[in-house]
Amino acid sequence: MHGWDWRSNQDADNETRRRVHDLLKRRMAGDAPGVLDYFADDVEISHNGATVGYFPTGQWRGREALRENLRRTDIEYEPLDAEVRSVLVEGAAAALHCVANWRRRATGRVYAMDMAYFLRWRKDKIVRMHEFIDHHAASRAVDPPGSLEKLMRAPEPGLARDEMVQRMTDVGSFSRQGPDVALFRQYCSPDVVCEFVGDRSKIFYAGRHRGIDALTNIIRTVGMEFEQVGGAAPEMIVDGGALAVRRSVEWRHRGTGRRGVVDLANFVRFEDGMIVELVEFRDNVALLQMQG
Repeated sequence: MHGWDWRSNQDADNETRRRVHDLLKRRMAGDAPGVLDYFADDVEISHNGATVGYFPTGQWRGREALRENLRRTDIEYEPLDAEVRSVLVEGAAAALHCVANWRRRATGRVYAMDMAYFLRWRKDKIVRMHEFIDHHAASRAVDPPGSLEKLMRAPEPGLARDEMVQRMTDVGSFSRQGPDVALFRQYCSPDVVCEFVGDRSKIFYAGRHRGIDALTNIIRTVGMEFEQVGGAAPEMIVDGGALAVRRSVEWRHRGTGRRGVVDLANFVRFEDGMIVELVEFRDNVALLQMQG
């Protein structure tokens, strides 16, 4: 039977979810002061973005740096609306995946951007934020994200937390020879849905795909082009049968010989012991620089 601590943790996690939703709502309303209220004075910020507009890749420290970034962004872009895809909370950590629409003020053109955030809280303030922003590739003929009712009645993952973490660690640890495709076939559902965030004109496999063959073909392609030569221990947030994973890997492009550190973020869902959905963000700027 669940005890008092479980109920207290659930209440705390739900309050964090409320804060994450409210933070996004304020951002898309252009309420910069309201956004800044959620951040500590000494917040550390890391951003991985696309090449378009005023979403510069880099690292900052302090709320004043965030204020300036918000100001510059809002001069160039008007926030329109956003759709939340998932919010995961575990203790003081939270992860958000959403798709947001922005209008460039100079041209009137609307950009749909996939956005992911990994947040670390200290009481009611964010002290660390990792941000991923890239073009949203239009979905192919696969199922759309589930409704809120479906998410609230998500099937059991069929694995304990440690087992899910270990499986994600296994598939994310490439050898110099490349990824272990057999592991993906072992751990993923035959009908797995995979989505690779990005601009399809630059990343040919960007978008949503269905089936283990589609996923393994993409994994093989990446392994043929890039060699993984190092990596840092990943950060994982586990919420029920869903995981959010943030990791940094050092890759070498096999053609150019160039090396670079690439930040990646994955949102993964388990059902009945198998991975049924995988969404991946990558630092595509770093990848394209290695490609030359």
